[in-house]
Amino acid sequence: MDANTVTTITPLHIAFQNGGNHVRAVLDDDKVVGMLLMRHILEQAASGHDIHRLAARDVMETNVISLIQSSNGLHIARLFFQHRMKSLVIIDQDGAFVRHMNAQEAIANLPSSLLGFFQPVQNIMVPSPKTTVADAKLSDVLEIWLLTPVSCLIVCDDMGQAQGMLSESDVLQWVLKGHADAKVNDYMNSPVITMSENASVRQVWDTMQASHVSKMAIVNQQGLLSGLVTATDVLVALCASQLDTYAQYHCPDDVDIMLEWSKNGMVMAVKDSIVQRFGFDSDELVGLHWQEGCDEATIAKLLSLKRNESIDILWELDGAALPFMASRDAEQAIMYWRLK
Repeated sequence: MDANTVTTITPLHIAFQNGGNHVRAVLDDDKVVGMLLMRHILEQAASGHDIHRLAARDVMETNVISLIQSSNGLHIARLFFQHRMKSLVIIDQDGAFVRHMNAQEAIANLPSSLLGFFQPVQNIMVPSPKTTVADAKLSDVLEIWLLTPVSCLIVCDDMGQAQGMLSESDVLQWVLKGHADAKVNDYMNSPVITMSENASVRQVWDTMQASHVSKMAIVNQQGLLSGLVTATDVLVALCASQLDTYAQYHCPDDVDIMLEWSKNGMVMAVKDSIVQRFGFDSDELVGLHWQEGCDEATIAKLLSLKRNESIDILWELDGAALPFMASRDAEQAIMYWRLK
């Protein structure tokens, strides 16, 4: 057990008292049986239920999205993309909880050269995010969490300038303390960090990392609020083109690696791993994806493989030499590698 796990009988009012992530893995005999979100507690409080009389098992989600510890990259990105998650449960081979992975960690595992980093953040932001005012009663704001799937509210003045940010954890602290007459400015984080909508995704991401935040308010040239960007938004934007590349060729389930020839190089899709675009430089190939067992001579054979041809190769993976069959597609410039 750690700060990000609870048991099925953990009372709701103490589930998040030790800080940590916005989500808790609910364990039973060290196995993950459910997920408890801060939002669950806010919904119960907004509905008038006494959270002191409820336990994790009463409100937890039992449909848990989890991943084996050894999985990474593309499959992780796909799960974040499909479910718009903030975090993912990592388990071991026996189904026991290992840790949470959040969107920030998934982004950190992606190559810094991805083209998505260089687009304007305006392309990926959520326009016109939900807002509130500093003197609003938190009892009124709580209803928003019941009616709308938001993770935060931007606190704005009458001119539309961002003054602060109110997160789920801020509202939860108010619920637990029971200050009935409290207002938004009693719990909001201020001043709020903002970025221009003309900034690149890379600039916004670097600022989020340096400031240790997972959300960023975006402002226009007049300094008025125009959007909101979360770490999940960044991850989805970075991986969208790579996921499309992998999907458009309907890569078979038994394919472990896919290579796509293109004018500027190749797109390499490693099943359940990161997709990376790169040139033909063999040293770069070795450094990115191939380990010591795949030398330059082997790489040269792969690059010169003609259509309808196939060769058997050994690829070293995690210290073990595994036999693969590489074949090039007859109609498209695609090579499929299958583990033999």
